[in-house]
Amino acid sequence: MYLYLYDHFLNGKSYANQLARIETRLTDLGIGGKIFRLSPLRNLVQLVNDEIKNGIHTVVAVGNDKTVAQIINAIATHEATLGIIPIGSDQKIANALGIGSAHEACNILASRIIEKMDLGKANDTYFISNLKVSSGRLVIECENQFQIIPQAKNEISICNLKPSFAGNTLGKSYFNPQDGSLELFIQPQAARTFGFFKKAGSLQDSIIPFKRLEIKSKDSVTVTTDGQRVLKPPVQIEIAAKKLKVIVGKDRVF
Repeated sequence: MYLYLYDHFLNGKSYANQLARIETRLTDLGIGGKIFRLSPLRNLVQLVNDEIKNGIHTVVAVGNDKTVAQIINAIATHEATLGIIPIGSDQKIANALGIGSAHEACNILASRIIEKMDLGKANDTYFISNLKVSSGRLVIECENQFQIIPQAKNEISICNLKPSFAGNTLGKSYFNPQDGSLELFIQPQAARTFGFFKKAGSLQDSIIPFKRLEIKSKDSVTVTTDGQRVLKPPVQIEIAAKKLKVIVGKDRVF
């Protein structure tokens, strides 16, 4: 049985025709199911718990990356499978999973190619794509073995899926959400000031695979998971290997 969770932004009239077409297509494919519309007043975790107890085995996030991030945290402790129907902007997760459009997503759900994927876990919050750390003075304790103290203006990310800003990793097998590791990605500030002029920095990006680390800071630093949930240091981050079953497309990036 399928449970389709519509994000609240889809309540607008501009999405009505698209949703009707999707529902018709899902029925034609024989994978219709229960539909619930999310809202700030609806307890998502309790809803998912109740529906899984009632026999739901696939939970489909209908919306964007933020929709997916919410639903992952509701189903990560269950054996349910995640599906995605991307609607609206901000679709980095769906694109990485090989799901390019809502129409294509219906066919992908019906084909049901399932992969087990790693998740990142920051304190008690799961994330599938990446985690970003705002600028500030940090101490990163990695694997309880060594410390990294980045420059205050470095851009710090923790990645499970390959981010668009990563560029070419020279053939190295980073950002594989099935390898049992996350990547600490440190980008030096783009330019350094010399007198009245700016000169491009010569430092290279640093990519460090890990299974567990802790971010500490005395500054007012924020840690944001999948662009949605904000945490304050100290934040313990670890890999949750093969934690989530996901329905993917053939054009996925891993």
